[in-house]
Amino acid sequence: MSEASMRGGLYRVFSLAFLYPSPEVVDVFRDPELPEVLAGFATASTSLELALVEEMAAYLRSAEFPGDIARLGSTYHALFHLERGVPLYEAMYRGAHEFQWVEILADLNGFYRAFGMEPARERPDHLSVELEFMYVLALKEMRARDDDEHLRVTQDAERAFLRDHLAVWVPALARAVRRRAREVGAGEGGFYGRMLAWLERFLERECARWGVPSGTGGLAPMSCDDADDGGGTCPWSVSCGDVSAGYSRTFRQWAIPEGGAEP
Repeated sequence: MSEASMRGGLYRVFSLAFLYPSPEVVDVFRDPELPEVLAGFATASTSLELALVEEMAAYLRSAEFPGDIARLGSTYHALFHLERGVPLYEAMYRGAHEFQWVEILADLNGFYRAFGMEPARERPDHLSVELEFMYVLALKEMRARDDDEHLRVTQDAERAFLRDHLAVWVPALARAVRRRAREVGAGEGGFYGRMLAWLERFLERECARWGVPSGTGGLAPMSCDDADDGGGTCPWSVSCGDVSAGYSRTFRQWAIPEGGAEP
């Protein structure tokens, strides 16, 4: 198994973790094969953090997960959706007005369209969409290993997307979720607290791999009441195409695992 394939697998796991915990999503994490796949990453990889994937595998094997599935959904709402919940949208951390929000969304859509993809079920700046895009790029890197030009283009995109997006705002998201978890009594040891902590560690490793800085500045999520665009528009409601409910896929097209055909 290639390093790119394993890195892509972790991006895919994290992408699913921050979707609403529908029965389909929960079933992925309850699949007994998943912790064994993660354990396989731990033994086969030379670049992934060994402790990280071992901890993830042990947690998913434990009786602690998933616990009460209804409670998992309630926790998701309390952390991310209810009043004062933490937004999972990049524009809520990086824009002070509508023009900046649109610039962020346009840049994201430019990345996606360059690789023949577009978000199907969520906004382009949703955490799960951004993580799934990195999953796609990692698999494309794996498939391009015998094509130097394709490999260079794909790796350049991975580096740029991490530098310009995920590395910038995910640390601020993690800080905000830790504060919110304390407010609602969710605890940092629950599913979302653990997944965010592991995601932070993984992205730090990715930043080191690609030679890009990790965001450590003073970003913080903005509420719609703080929106300073003069027109009352909230970045949550900026038009971005189809953001209807449903989370089975975040992209209309995506790369597939090793051994299959290109879409």
